Amino acid sequence: MNNLKRIRQERNMTQFELGIRAGITPTDISRIENDKIFLYPGWLKKLALALGVEPEEIVKEGDEGI
Repeated sequence: MNNLKRIRQERNMTQFELGIRAGITPTDISRIENDKIFLYPGWLKKLALALGVEPEEIVKEGDEGI
């Protein structure tokens, strides 16, 4: 499990809910979580803000970062 998915699940959020908060489609969130598409810097900032974490927490190595 990557950090984005872990953090999202810790907050009991669905991909749909995170998508609404971050302005990213749930499909793209799924693709990011499954390493199907690149996590663009702009998306990283939006996701971090929506999840209430620093961007580094989403991409840090050693915890199956994206």
